[in-house]
Amino acid sequence: MDINIKKSSLKYQIAEGIKKEIFRAKLNPGDKVTESDIAKKLEVSRGPVREAMQLLVMEGLLVSVTYKETRVSSITTEEVTELLIPMRINMEIFALKKAYFTWNEQHFEKFDELVNQMKRATMFNDMPLFNEVDIQFHELIIVSSNMNNLVHLWEGILNRIRLHFVHQNSLSLDLQKFTDEHEKLLNTFKTGDLDTAVQGLKDHIIKTNIPRVELLPDQENESSEE
Repeated sequence: MDINIKKSSLKYQIAEGIKKEIFRAKLNPGDKVTESDIAKKLEVSRGPVREAMQLLVMEGLLVSVTYKETRVSSITTEEVTELLIPMRINMEIFALKKAYFTWNEQHFEKFDELVNQMKRATMFNDMPLFNEVDIQFHELIIVSSNMNNLVHLWEGILNRIRLHFVHQNSLSLDLQKFTDEHEKLLNTFKTGDLDTAVQGLKDHIIKTNIPRVELLPDQENESSEE
């Protein structure tokens, strides 16, 4: 596990390192994560590792099973279709309506830059980079609303969105199509018509997620291995 350990805020650095392993699909849904293994790899005591794992449980990236072991969380079809997608549609459209007519040349340059990064990630089949840029594209819509409460709500579901992107994209292996859909969405933003932009955003979220939900498990398996 590639983590640069410093003495200060050790548990947070360990937590960030475990996050990277999850978001790079080096730790997969259901994989067991143990204090002893991580402490041994990092050559640290188990105390800060335990604290780091507790942080990630609270963030929804790890799940404690029967109070005995900890595993990487799964993301299920039900959660995506009944929670994440409706929440994203409502939050992103709300942000778009608040922000759209405040966007200037710099905003569109940033969107263009992100789409270009997607193209590079697609060219090199860099899934972790693509997922991160995908998040940044949609986060730009949220943040541009300048509504702190909305940003906090987004941050509350961000790790679950990341898990969804990691598991869905790694299974679908269709980065070019995702890139094309983001470029198409950006073109609707550039029309200057709010109704067109809103409909384009809603269609985009549905089109890039709903057809692929069958790739996810129907329910999260939290049973312990013997």
